[in-house]
Amino acid sequence: MSALPRPSNAPQQQRSVETRSRLVLAAATTFVEFGFAGSTLARIREHSGVTNGAFYHHFATREAVAEAVLAEYAQRATRSVTDATSSATSGIEALLKVSLAFARLLRSDVVVLAGVLVTTEIGSNFLAHGPYLDWLARLQPLIQLCQREGSIRRDVAAADLSSLLVSTFTGTQLLSGAVSCRHDLVARVATHWRIILPSLTTPEQAERVAGLLDSVFDDHVVAQ
Repeated sequence: MSALPRPSNAPQQQRSVETRSRLVLAAATTFVEFGFAGSTLARIREHSGVTNGAFYHHFATREAVAEAVLAEYAQRATRSVTDATSSATSGIEALLKVSLAFARLLRSDVVVLAGVLVTTEIGSNFLAHGPYLDWLARLQPLIQLCQREGSIRRDVAAADLSSLLVSTFTGTQLLSGAVSCRHDLVARVATHWRIILPSLTTPEQAERVAGLLDSVFDDHVVAQ
């Protein structure tokens, strides 16, 4: 006589995954509204609508919730890079599309925005290091591809340029957040590129790169 099949715990596991996703979204919303310092566990739980038991089953501390938000932010940022680069026909087009895609995500995705705000607020905390290092690692291969294709000068170290782009984008989005709640972020990123690209591109590629910049950004700058 064959043994009866064991009851599946898949529905319970699915509920657990859904509850965790709900908590991450609630935490992101709370971080954006109150900042990391002002986001107590009670506020996050209130936003989520789950019971205390369900909440503490997943997260015991605010730092643990922040780590989960940053992990989800990293996944969404990686997907945006993959989507942006998959439609590009050159390294420089991919680089421009990545910056546009991330600027648009900051305006539309509360988890991504929360990840950036938490990273900025907690500063030297060990949790803040990861997102910056991730962006350096994402951009450097694109810059090296641009150099092989001849659109970015080879005498500029890819690691240095990657660091410069992460630094200037961080400052650009912070300024945009302060003066316009990021409504003008896409326009500011386009301006950022128009100022720095002429010093980075090779003379042979300057006209083509300028045309790519216009084609990637112009519709989005007008639309916002």
